[in-house]
Amino acid sequence: MSASLRKAVRDLRRQRTQVSAVALTVLLGVMMFVATGGAYRNLSTSYQGTYHRLGFADLVATGADAQGLASAARAAGAGATRVRTAVDVPMTLDGTRLSGRLLGTTADAHAAVDDVQVVDGQYLSPGDPTGVLLEKHAAATFGLGPGDTLTIATPSGWQTVTVRGVVVSPEFLWPARSRQQVLGDPHSFAVVVAAQAQVAAWSGQQANEALVLLGGASQDTVSAALRSAGASDVRTQADNPSDAALTLDLDGFNAMSKAFPLMFLLAAGVAAYVLLARRVLSERPVIGALMAAGARRGRVVGHFVLQGLLVGLVGSVLGTALGAPLTVLISRAYTTELGIPDTVVTGHPDLAVIGVALGAVVGVLGAAVPAFVAARTVPAEAMRNQAALPRPGRWSRLVARWRRLPATTRMALRDVVRNPRRTFATMLGSVLGLVLVLAAVGMMTSMVAALDEQYGTVQREDASIVVAPGTASHVGAQVSALPDVAAVEQVLAARVTVAYQGSGYATDLQGFDPGTTMHGFVTAAGPVALPGDGVLAGAGLADRLGVRVGDTLTVHDSAGQATSVRLAGLLDEPLGTMLYGTPATVRSLASDASPVLLVRFDGGLGTAARDQLRSTITAMPDVLAYTDTRALLTMVQSFLGLFWAFVGVIVVLGGVLALAVIQVTMSVNLVERTTELATLRAAGVSVRRAAGVVATENMVATALGLPIGLVAGVLAARWTLGLFGTDMFHLSLSIGWWVLALAGLGVLAAAGASQLPAARSIRRLDVARVVRERAA
Repeated sequence: MSASLRKAVRDLRRQRTQVSAVALTVLLGVMMFVATGGAYRNLSTSYQGTYHRLGFADLVATGADAQGLASAARAAGAGATRVRTAVDVPMTLDGTRLSGRLLGTTADAHAAVDDVQVVDGQYLSPGDPTGVLLEKHAAATFGLGPGDTLTIATPSGWQTVTVRGVVVSPEFLWPARSRQQVLGDPHSFAVVVAAQAQVAAWSGQQANEALVLLGGASQDTVSAALRSAGASDVRTQADNPSDAALTLDLDGFNAMSKAFPLMFLLAAGVAAYVLLARRVLSERPVIGALMAAGARRGRVVGHFVLQGLLVGLVGSVLGTALGAPLTVLISRAYTTELGIPDTVVTGHPDLAVIGVALGAVVGVLGAAVPAFVAARTVPAEAMRNQAALPRPGRWSRLVARWRRLPATTRMALRDVVRNPRRTFATMLGSVLGLVLVLAAVGMMTSMVAALDEQYGTVQREDASIVVAPGTASHVGAQVSALPDVAAVEQVLAARVTVAYQGSGYATDLQGFDPGTTMHGFVTAAGPVALPGDGVLAGAGLADRLGVRVGDTLTVHDSAGQATSVRLAGLLDEPLGTMLYGTPATVRSLASDASPVLLVRFDGGLGTAARDQLRSTITAMPDVLAYTDTRALLTMVQSFLGLFWAFVGVIVVLGGVLALAVIQVTMSVNLVERTTELATLRAAGVSVRRAAGVVATENMVATALGLPIGLVAGVLAARWTLGLFGTDMFHLSLSIGWWVLALAGLGVLAAAGASQLPAARSIRRLDVARVVRERAA
């Protein structure tokens, strides 16, 4: 080992507590980078593996002539196509009435496009016309399996069918009914797959969708051909609600996997800078002696850069070693939680190399500035070890007049201004801690606030009921008469496609009475009323179609009818992007609008009482489907389960990092002031009063950094929250004053706890040795 390396290692060992804290910040940053980056790649590969194996359609075209659409796609160069009937019909599963999705497929063999994987039981058989396949999420919710039966509403009555198998579908890896209902009551939706001929007979509809695999053809070319052939809507794979939800979650995860490691590594670089900058100041006599003895500037620079490199390498190597197994854990936990059938886990050596390099670069950059400062040291001045402090200014003279304060306290308050570098370094520790904590906590509080707004201000009903045409008044009266039912309101609902300047968006259209109490309509300017001559839409529509308030939209209903309507306002709704109007407006836009009853229960109903109401209402003959709004929250928690876990880990690690940075700053400040503290002790100042000088200065500097840290933390939280903004989620930052107050108090508490080791160090200070070194 060379002399330089031996000295670097020895110097680092002398400050092993501070060095360990810096290495820990590097370790956390690199570990998160390797683990989350690798997990993102594994999850992307897992999704694509399932999609490729089951032939997930690249395009889905809707139109009256599905065969003509398929022929047009093949003529445009598409690889494979098939047609099917896709329709929402009432179903009864395990005694629960709901609106399910009925899909047609090939019965004699697995389909080439949008195939399904049988995970329990058998595939369809031409010899079993009433045999169906049940999607696995519904099977798990209702506890159904091969051999069980369910009923499907048909024009001629209820049809009893038998479950032949439970399947996984690439279209429903996440059980989303639509982009507006990504998160729904699991008891209100089910997907049933049956032979195409049977689906057409049961629903009374011929094939209405053409499924297309591009097979190398241009998506734009095939889409244009489908529209020219009469398609009323062409949905890409990215428009699929399940894929959109999973992609959104994955993209947010990917963005956070870069943003938070970057914050950690930035904090590590700052901590390394503080550590080595203070080292340079404390070792000025040694550096001056070396320079006077002929040491080259490059050698001095290399010595301090080597120290930063060693710290960065130790942290990054350990972080990479821990990140590799964590990648596997995250990948498997994610696919298991969401039920993804394919879990692909591979090694990512490039991430390991990048992680090690990042740690080394952080260490070197953190050491570079102190190293060059050391190389510019004037030997004679450095050997006198008398750092020039600014002359007392107005603040120092003001503090000197505060005679009621102890002299040590006045000294500490004076030094806050007289040594701006030390004060800035201490402030920086509190700023970084607040940024990391608030960036993570802000996402959690904002998500909770969004759910409260959605299910408190926007959706005020406790349940919704789909009824048979012409029976809404009768069923409404029956439901109103039930115990624990406070109010019932009738609305209209239809599935439509909104078009504007060649772009389309499939969504739900709902019609409310102007005086409704079941739904709140809130824009950026505040609550608004339903317009009499237009529609309101979720703000996400502006991003999807580029529309503005006052523009004219074209609304296509399921029968192909196209009607123009004015966009009267954009709503701030956290979940979904829907259209709203009065019942008269909805009837003019959608010929197939169906009645829906919104129900509000008496307050305080427990789960058992709500389940009993579900059973009672779904047993009514004219009830076709029932949705419990509170059950949506359960689905939300399931969807966000790993998100909460990830953010929770970030909060914990952010707290650890904040403690580490503050500890480095505080302990380095103590080392820098060794001579001053020894002088105080030699003059008879007690350990308690000497520690009070250090603690007062540090706490004042930390407090000065709180306003900057709070502002920076809020901005960081707003940026990270923006990673999740789409037409499905429209989230606004919500951080209460109590969150900011607790974060600030937490940083102050961490800074206060860091003073305890400082007091012990002052107690162990060898005054005689320091005085001898100072005299020399």
